[in-house]
Amino acid sequence: MFRIFLKKKLYSGANPKTGKDSEKNNRYKNRRAFERYHVEHLTVMNDQDILVMRDLSAKGFSSDVSERAYDRFDLNDIYAARMRYHGEVHDISVKVAWKNERAVGFELHQPDVDTLFFFQKLIRPVQLAQSMTVVDAAFMRDQHAGMLWFHGEGADLHLWQGEDEAGLSAWRLIADDQVVEWSRASGLRTGRVEKTTHTDLGILEPGQNHHAIDKHTNPDRLRFAIDLISALPFSERNELEKTIEESQAS
Repeated sequence: MFRIFLKKKLYSGANPKTGKDSEKNNRYKNRRAFERYHVEHLTVMNDQDILVMRDLSAKGFSSDVSERAYDRFDLNDIYAARMRYHGEVHDISVKVAWKNERAVGFELHQPDVDTLFFFQKLIRPVQLAQSMTVVDAAFMRDQHAGMLWFHGEGADLHLWQGEDEAGLSAWRLIADDQVVEWSRASGLRTGRVEKTTHTDLGILEPGQNHHAIDKHTNPDRLRFAIDLISALPFSERNELEKTIEESQAS
């Protein structure tokens, strides 16, 4: 998904008298100020260590670190950092907020509006993915044989198994009114949910929703879907990712 490079220490949080931080008293400070989401395939790097990110929140992240790196980070240290995300580059500042058992929590330091919006964009696909559960579709098996349905907060994912059972034949993801779908016949397509209305006796009433498919694949919608799928806690994720990779390679 993305990488964060810790470029330079801007401020040392070590006690000027002892040279040590106040870890004992501040170990849990800010640790649960914002809901955290478990993430995979995210890394944080500096010149000497690769730090594996394990949680992401609206105001920061936590990482498992080596013993050497753990000793080097002091509470309240502030670092200039650079984030790379799908080709985008963002310069931010982060502060060491807590330390505990080889884990270090970093919070955004004086973030501007663009940085806060960017972190929300990172979190939303993970939030949706981790809210999804399998729906018991036994009541509609006659009409939708071979379909698997996952439902979550503002998101639905439908998978169709091929009649030959040789992998998926199609899938459709609808999340936050965005549509991304794939089929063996049509490949990847993106679009949006459009809500229609109609009037009856002068009263405005909701109509049916329909999917407005983009003329060309929208990279932002596809990126959103890729991030959501990569955060799914289901084994079907691997097959979904494979269909995307093969479509992009063709």
